[in-house]
Amino acid sequence: MKQLLCAALLIVSLGWAQQNQPTPAIQQPLQQAQAALEAGRLNEAVQGFEAVIARDFSNYSAHFGLGLALYRLGDLRGAAFEFVQLTILDPNRFEGWFNLGVVRDRQGQAAEAAQAFARAIEVSEKAGLSASELKPAYVGQVKALRTQGQYEAAAAAARKGLEKMPGDAELTSLLADSLVKANKPLEALPVLYQILNNDPANLQAISQIADIYIAQGLPLRAQREIERGLEAAKDNAVRAQLLLKKSSLQQGREQQASLQEAIRLDPKLWAAHYNLGVARLRDGNARGALDSFQNAYAQNPDEPKVLLGLATTYDRLGQAAEAGRFAEMAVKTSQGAEKLEALFLLGKSSYALRRYSEAVEALLQVTQQKPDHAEAWFFLGVAQFSLKDYAAAAASLEKAQALAPSAATAANLGAALYSAGKYSDAERVLSQAVALDGRNAVAWYNLGLTLRSLGRVAEARRAWQRSADLGYAPARDLLR
Repeated sequence: MKQLLCAALLIVSLGWAQQNQPTPAIQQPLQQAQAALEAGRLNEAVQGFEAVIARDFSNYSAHFGLGLALYRLGDLRGAAFEFVQLTILDPNRFEGWFNLGVVRDRQGQAAEAAQAFARAIEVSEKAGLSASELKPAYVGQVKALRTQGQYEAAAAAARKGLEKMPGDAELTSLLADSLVKANKPLEALPVLYQILNNDPANLQAISQIADIYIAQGLPLRAQREIERGLEAAKDNAVRAQLLLKKSSLQQGREQQASLQEAIRLDPKLWAAHYNLGVARLRDGNARGALDSFQNAYAQNPDEPKVLLGLATTYDRLGQAAEAGRFAEMAVKTSQGAEKLEALFLLGKSSYALRRYSEAVEALLQVTQQKPDHAEAWFFLGVAQFSLKDYAAAAASLEKAQALAPSAATAANLGAALYSAGKYSDAERVLSQAVALDGRNAVAWYNLGLTLRSLGRVAEARRAWQRSADLGYAPARDLLR
């Protein structure tokens, strides 16, 4: 809620803060300080108000003016001190509590801001202030409660404000959103429709109504509400956002058509470019996906999802250097599952670029945090093999094979076991590999090496012959 009410603070004029007529000795310097404040000579105003306070610390107008001047100078600590003095000098006046709430909000002290706004409302109701004078305090209290995540309390405060100002658009919107965030969708629904009755193209209300129906298992009704919003909306940016929302309820060509129309209406809508990239990648259109992700990147280069989308697409296209570049950027900005996927792509691309130590470093992080990631174990194993750490390679590839058995993983595991001197284990695994894929020439070659190490030369030559027949030149050399 930073800077939420900075303008509202200045609404409360010096005239509000006038007390009984000051003594003649103070009246002139007070008026001079007030004139300096109104003219924007803030440092002069500060000095003037401080001089008055030094002679009469109980002077309400001087504290008020000094608080305003310090606030405008950006001295929030000093302004807060002055407004606290107002609440002490006269705890039954609105402006002290309200402006203290504004400053506490600017200081990031949401709980204190909410308390100050609540007191402002309390004393102003007793004083009989008008609804328009009260509104900033109600709005400030609601937003301060929301900043703390107290959405039920925020909704209650918004309802109280609406009792004073029925139909107020800002408070109604805050009430609806607070109810949604408080996980009270059925209470929010009538309020959201009230918003739509006055503003049929209200993007937030339409989106939240759609989300509620989706959560209730009514996606078609959600889509119809979005379509009604599209009929009502005239602004292209709003229509684009609604199409983006609609696309989340669609699949295949219909989904891509909605996203393309959203992009046509608002080419700067990065999320539409990104979602189109995801849809194209899912359909196997990596070239089209790359174009979409690049467009998303042009609009939002710091978005982790976009960086990960580019890394994934370049990986699919076999462009390891670009995949690694964007994966490294994604690692620095993403969290959770996205960060793990970025680390995996970084490790995979590092392996392809023969930067084996970097590959091991990245992939170890993935396997430590996600031990069931079979591909990460596989690439970790082959990177360790390339570094001649055969025991570690065998252990990693064994985990990969246990999680996702395949001929390729078995062949690499067999090679690692052979290189680690575990010939019997290597024979067993390599025999499985060639049984799963009889055309794997390298597996036949390694099986031959393993059999020779076990003293079974005739069997080894038969394995090399199969490898040679499949076109593997090193096997032919051994048969000579």
